[in-house]
Amino acid sequence: MLRKIYATIRKSIKNIKVYYVRKDIIKQCTLVGTSHGFRVTSKIRLLHGSVPKDVILQEHSEVFGTISSYNHGKVIMYPWSKLGHGSEISCANHIEIGRDTAIATGVTIIDHNTHPINPKDRRYMRHTPHHSMERSPMYAANAPIIIGENVWIGSNARIQKGVTIGDNAIIAANSVVTKDVPANTIAAGNPARIVKEHIDQTTTPIFPING
Repeated sequence: MLRKIYATIRKSIKNIKVYYVRKDIIKQCTLVGTSHGFRVTSKIRLLHGSVPKDVILQEHSEVFGTISSYNHGKVIMYPWSKLGHGSEISCANHIEIGRDTAIATGVTIIDHNTHPINPKDRRYMRHTPHHSMERSPMYAANAPIIIGENVWIGSNARIQKGVTIGDNAIIAANSVVTKDVPANTIAAGNPARIVKEHIDQTTTPIFPING
């Protein structure tokens, strides 16, 4: 009996935390449609001038990790897409997550180099305040990331700047993607390379009829 009571209390506390997290997130982004998913781990950070319209979450999208937008970097999550626990989107340019795309835990999607590569610039940044504009990723090389529809990105993968991932592709766990990945392929490794093609033509033991 006590176990049930404690379980009910824990569930109630969790629901209250999610409620307040959701209230905070709504202020930090633009929600399109309904049925968005959030957890106590959900976080959206608007930095160096970014505003709520720079992060767009369409209907049924789920954010269980962190989205950071710098200097109006545009993040768009299309319907039914998911950002897993402990995963992060860091945007100083433009990042799109396609419809039905699932991003697992511990994934990093970053469209910039964080810091300039010139040694003089990096030395200068070390002597500026942590939240100063001089430390903004806008001063580092950056390029858009486009992730297509129905993509599956495995745990602890990293997607680098300028990458396009085609529809239905799979990125294996722990992979580092530095180049484009075609549709209907599996990419794995560091750096990631194509290890399987035409996965849309494979049979499945689960669903005998594919839509």
